[in-house]
Amino acid sequence: MGIHSFEHEPEHCGVYRALVGPNMPPILGVQERWNMPVVRHRRTLGHGLYFRGVDHYVLTYHVGGASARRLAASPLPTARIGALSLQRPHSGGKFSSEGVVEYGHFYFKQSLLCEVSDEAGLSHIAEPEDFFALSDHAAARDAEAYLQRAMDAADPPCSMEMDARSYLIALGVLRATQKRMRLVDLQRSEVGRADLRRVLMAIEDRLGEPLRLSDLSALVGMSPFHFARVFREHVGEPPAQYLQKRRTERAIEMIRSSTLPLSEIAFRTGFSSQSHMTRRVKAATGTTPGKLRSGA
Repeated sequence: MGIHSFEHEPEHCGVYRALVGPNMPPILGVQERWNMPVVRHRRTLGHGLYFRGVDHYVLTYHVGGASARRLAASPLPTARIGALSLQRPHSGGKFSSEGVVEYGHFYFKQSLLCEVSDEAGLSHIAEPEDFFALSDHAAARDAEAYLQRAMDAADPPCSMEMDARSYLIALGVLRATQKRMRLVDLQRSEVGRADLRRVLMAIEDRLGEPLRLSDLSALVGMSPFHFARVFREHVGEPPAQYLQKRRTERAIEMIRSSTLPLSEIAFRTGFSSQSHMTRRVKAATGTTPGKLRSGA
């Protein structure tokens, strides 16, 4: 029995059942007393479905289908395939979609985060705030693996395996929180005052173009040397590494959600060749673009 397990069905399941009726999918891991029960849904959220706050954390992994949005947020974020969202205890939200959304809900307690944060030296973020539509491929891979193992009827996982996996997901939540805090710090820093967020937006808008360090530094009126130092200090990685990561993430998103030829995706995301994109995608996901697209 997991030391952070639920004595009863997680409260969010009852909230969800009240909204969807008798077609609620099975909640996996409650009877086995896993640290982190999980359920996989398929549903149209329509113009807005409100989920009230509950007494535990709810991590949502966007498996597939239509994009989803969290309403009453500014700017209005959109969750696409592979995105992660966190709803902290007693925090509600209203969500919408234009089609059927497929997602996994992972339920866990504050005590799990406290244990993991102590071990990882992240006690200062043991109680993370909500986030929505976060792109973090390492955390998404852990969530996908957890969901697949939980649903594997041919080779059911033991509780020890799932509890071990729950620690990985909890660590991913904490690291995602740390990543968001760095971006907030960026806004408040010297660079934030110089509107460095324009740089991040420019990178997103120009992923398919050849970008020079001088192009980005000019947007905030800094020398390339000073810009590179401050960017790394506040974002956590050099501009070139950040750019390469975002190109890879965009390519993965396009591979999964479009039927464009892989060579066209490589061109649109700024890679020098399809083989270059393939190397980066495989390093990030552990598989090739072709297999990623087919779901193999």
